[in-house]
Amino acid sequence: MIDCIYCGSGKPASKEHIVPHAIGGSYSSSNIICEECNSYFGREVDPHITNWHLSLIARDWFDLEGYSGIVPGYEVETEDGQLLTVGRKGTLRPKWRDVVKREDGKSFYFSAGTPTEEDARQAIANTIARQTKLAGSPPNIAESRVTANTRRDWAPYVADVVYDYSKQGRAIAKMALHYLATQLDFRFLLTRDFEPIMQFVRYGEHKLHPRLCQPAIHVESGNIAECVQHSLTLRCSRELRSAVCDVALFGVLRYSVVLSYSYEGPDLFHRLVESPLEKRWSEGPVDDVGPIPASLILNIDEAESRERYARLERSVHELVSWFNNYGFCHHIRETLPKIIRHVGTANQIVTGDVEAWIAAVADEFSDMSSPAALLHFLGEPAQVAAQILWDSLEAACEGDKITIEDLETRFARLIFIRLLLDALTLLAQRKNSA
Repeated sequence: MIDCIYCGSGKPASKEHIVPHAIGGSYSSSNIICEECNSYFGREVDPHITNWHLSLIARDWFDLEGYSGIVPGYEVETEDGQLLTVGRKGTLRPKWRDVVKREDGKSFYFSAGTPTEEDARQAIANTIARQTKLAGSPPNIAESRVTANTRRDWAPYVADVVYDYSKQGRAIAKMALHYLATQLDFRFLLTRDFEPIMQFVRYGEHKLHPRLCQPAIHVESGNIAECVQHSLTLRCSRELRSAVCDVALFGVLRYSVVLSYSYEGPDLFHRLVESPLEKRWSEGPVDDVGPIPASLILNIDEAESRERYARLERSVHELVSWFNNYGFCHHIRETLPKIIRHVGTANQIVTGDVEAWIAAVADEFSDMSSPAALLHFLGEPAQVAAQILWDSLEAACEGDKITIEDLETRFARLIFIRLLLDALTLLAQRKNSA
């Protein structure tokens, strides 16, 4: 039993993750809120962050499960308007599910993401056979929309810049307030100093101070690849009567939260860092940050507000670009070894024709990748591919014939030549049809 900061004493304790578990948070406390309040926040507030489009992309690639043990899928739309559902690790399948139906009114639903229509019909036939075996007789069926999934296995994401003060802002403010609750004695926390932020987090009310949570005053630069992590930094100064928390999600999405504009508690400079990739956290005092007066956050004009949102928008695009790079590198690591095993059966390495082998691998890899993604086949993706190719050549005792740097250059050039040929072919088809 605990003293819940929202509804009083004598309540059943509940484990509360400061950063939601679903986006990689592991630091928790069982001395903040009760079961009822925790259930309310998990149902009404946290989803504005955990099911946010950016969070869903991160949960997919980082394999971040919720309490249910699943990583939720989400929908994307192709250039030609086809709706697809994104599954684990970026796998795609058509959204529709009404391929096979029984005419007796009892339907079973089937969908298959296949590279050709022939494969789709074969998958349908296999499903009908299984249903026939289960029912003892073949079902009467009606087919609709039997088409191949022409979308390739991996597709780049598009930035979706959404920030709603009453939704995402409230969920971020909750993280800041609950982290403060782990560091501050309740006799300070449960005073009128924190009434505005408590009302905002618990009830969504923000009439007195509509800017309690907003994009950060400043944005620290950094390498996303080195700091894909969450952090909360408390800056509480008795002298300035200011209590502010800086919240950074996935390293670049930064917000400032006013915890109190009339703070009279002890000085607090504390930071919590969560690593969703490594599923660990660190926490402790810091002395390299100065306090931010709450007045600097509460009293801003529209021009400054627009500038902060513009910085947030740039950060979102930067983060999505990093996700695209991370996802494409994952796609390379998954598909290239399979292609190499397939191409290797033609004994092109044994004959010493390394150039032909590289060309065959590049050709098949282009077939298995999104054209939009291949346009970004430079930098880290090309380096990852070159290392995999060179390891395969080295295993076949052909590694002394070419360097990793040469492989990187040649493989990328072959892919771009293939993209150019595909584009010219498509242009010719359109011209002929016109």
